[in-house]
Amino acid sequence: MYISKINMYNFRSFAGKHTIDFNPGINFFVGNNNSGKTTVFKAVEFIQKGKSKSMWITKGREKEEIYVEITVTGDDLDELVQEKSLKKYENYVFEMNNTKNLRLRRDSEGHEWTDSRGKSKLTEIKNILVWNPNKEEWQNPSGIDSTISSLFDAQFVYSDLKNEDYQDFGKTKIVGKLINSVTQDFQQSEVFLKLRKAHKEAFGDDGLVRILNEVQENIESIMTEQYGETGVKFNFGLPELDNFFKTGQILLLDNGVETEVSEKGTGMQRALAMALIQLYANSNQASKGGDKPILFFIDEPETFLHPSAQDKLIESLKKISKTSQIFVTTHSPYLLKHFNKGNDQINIFSRHGERISANKELDLLPSSPTWGEINYIAFGMISVEFHNELYAYLYTISKVDSISRFEKWLKEGESFSANKMYNSSQEWQCGEKTLPTYIRSLVDHPESLLLNDNYTTLEMRESIDMLIKSIKKHKSAGDMVV
Repeated sequence: MYISKINMYNFRSFAGKHTIDFNPGINFFVGNNNSGKTTVFKAVEFIQKGKSKSMWITKGREKEEIYVEITVTGDDLDELVQEKSLKKYENYVFEMNNTKNLRLRRDSEGHEWTDSRGKSKLTEIKNILVWNPNKEEWQNPSGIDSTISSLFDAQFVYSDLKNEDYQDFGKTKIVGKLINSVTQDFQQSEVFLKLRKAHKEAFGDDGLVRILNEVQENIESIMTEQYGETGVKFNFGLPELDNFFKTGQILLLDNGVETEVSEKGTGMQRALAMALIQLYANSNQASKGGDKPILFFIDEPETFLHPSAQDKLIESLKKISKTSQIFVTTHSPYLLKHFNKGNDQINIFSRHGERISANKELDLLPSSPTWGEINYIAFGMISVEFHNELYAYLYTISKVDSISRFEKWLKEGESFSANKMYNSSQEWQCGEKTLPTYIRSLVDHPESLLLNDNYTTLEMRESIDMLIKSIKKHKSAGDMVV
C-alpha cells in the first residue's frame, strides 16, 4: 500500500487547491527553499493527527475551508482492512486502474451524512472522513478516528530535527521495529526462560501475592458483604517484551563518556537517524514489509553527510523502497543521480505568488534526469554539461550528418538567429553562428577564445532556453529519439 495522490486546499503555503501524484518507490521533492516541499510532509501529519485548523491554514485565509485528502492504493488494501480496527473501512475500498484504493480526508468544514441506521450525523475536523464510492459522499464510519494509525505508520525526519521517534523503542518506531526483528527467538532462549522462572518466584503465590494475601482477603470480605460472595486474586504476569523495550534508550559514547542522544548535537542526532534507517534497510523487517506499511518522510537527508555517505544512504533507501514508500526533500545531485524512472518520481516545487506547482518536468532527454537538467529545472543553475546534452540531443533529432548541416537546420528549420561572429584558425570554420553553436564551439575548442569574446552567463541561459523550446516542440510533434 502507498499514497498515490494528495489533494490540499488552503493548507499552509498551498493556497487554493493543489493535487500531487506519487509513485510507490522513492518520491524526490526538489526546489528552492520555501517552495512547499516539506508542507507535503505536514499534510500527511495533518491527516494523522490534525485536530484544529489554526496551525495548518494558509495565512490570510483563516476564515476559509482547509482540507487534506489522500488516496492510498495497493492490492494489499483488502487484506489490511480485515484487521479488527479497520473493519469499518471494508466497504469503502474501491477498484480503479486495476488496483484497490481508499480515499481519506480531514476537513475543517462539517459534512452531513447518514449512517447505516438512518441517523443523520455531522462531521468535524477531528474526524477522519472516508469516501463512500457507492453513495458518492464523505462519511465517518469510525467516530473520532484513531484507526488511521492502524492503516500505516509514518516516520518523519525533519531537517530542523525532532528525532524523538529515533530514540523511542515503541514497536511502531524504527528502533522498536529493529529490535523486534532481531529478538523473535529471544523469548525461547535460556536467559529469558530463567527470567520467567525468577519472575514467577518473585511475583507468584510464594512471592508478592503471598505478601498481599491480607489485602486480597479484605477486598473479598467487603465485596462479599456488599455484592454477594466474590473471590479476588492478584496476578502479576510477566510483561510483554515490548514493555521492556519502552524503558530502553540509546546512549552514545564519546571518549568513554556515555551521553543520551537528546543531549548530543544536531549533526550527531541526524547521523543516528540515518544510521538507523540504513540498518532497518538491511533487516528482515524491511525485506518482508511488516504487518502494515511504514512510510518514510525524510527532509534533506544529505545534511551532515559527505558524498560517499549520501551514496550509501540512497542505496539503503532503494532497498527499503521495495516494500515501503519513501518521500525525500533534497538539494543534492548525489542522491538524485540514483533516480529510477521505473519506480521513482521527481517533483519540482516552485512558487509563483500564492500558487505552488509540483511538476514532473524532468523528461527532456532520453537519459533524463541528468544532473545538469535537475540543477537547471529545479534550481535555475546553468551548466556547460546541460548545454552540451541539449545540443547533442537536438542534433540527433535533426537527423543530419554534420555540424555544418545542423547549423543550417537550426537557422532554416528552427529560425535560430545567426548573429554571433565566430573566428577560428581554420578559415572554413569562421562565420556568423547561432548562439548555441557559438557556445558549443567555444566549449569544444577553448583555444579559440584567443580569437573570440567569451559567452556571458545570460547568453548561456538564453541558449539553453532556445534548445529546450526546440526539443519540446519536436517531442510534441512526435520527433523523439530514444
